[in-house]
Amino acid sequence: MSTSQAIPIRSCRRASRRSRDATRHVAHAEEIRRYFSIYPTSDSRGKERIEQLYRDAKHIIFGVALNIDNRLIGLVGLKDINPVNQSAEFYVIIGDRTAWFKGYGTEATRLMFRYGFMELNLNRIQTQDMDENVGGWRADEKAGMKYEGTLRQVILRFGKYHDVRVYSILRSEYLESLEK
Repeated sequence: MSTSQAIPIRSCRRASRRSRDATRHVAHAEEIRRYFSIYPTSDSRGKERIEQLYRDAKHIIFGVALNIDNRLIGLVGLKDINPVNQSAEFYVIIGDRTAWFKGYGTEATRLMFRYGFMELNLNRIQTQDMDENVGGWRADEKAGMKYEGTLRQVILRFGKYHDVRVYSILRSEYLESLEK
């Protein structure tokens, strides 16, 4: 899945074996672990977990690379893909701090929505953000996702319970947004 040269992201593509080490480094940045269920691990355990995710048929991971230098700056994916209910959970991680606040996450989100709705024939894509991850849920709203509610104290992270905000977008809403 690639984009035109006018878009700052070169592509969202299945990561190759060579780029999986970069994937692990993106995913284990301290700022990322704060909001995602990623914990520091040994190199061998980290590689094993990444390989497991890539083999899981219900989980699709793409690397987010820039046009200018093809550098991997993040990850975007769909997990818990349910072909019967035509639904999945979405996530985007821009782990390279120099790439924050430049619209790359928004563009990766648009590309993943297109992939989920048009290629996988999904009807619903949802995401969950920890309540204190204001940037995450604002990005969801900017991408056209609707706030559905809050799951109270559903995540235990670093010894503290956290609320999670649930957002979703339906295929009909996505298609309508393309007409605007």
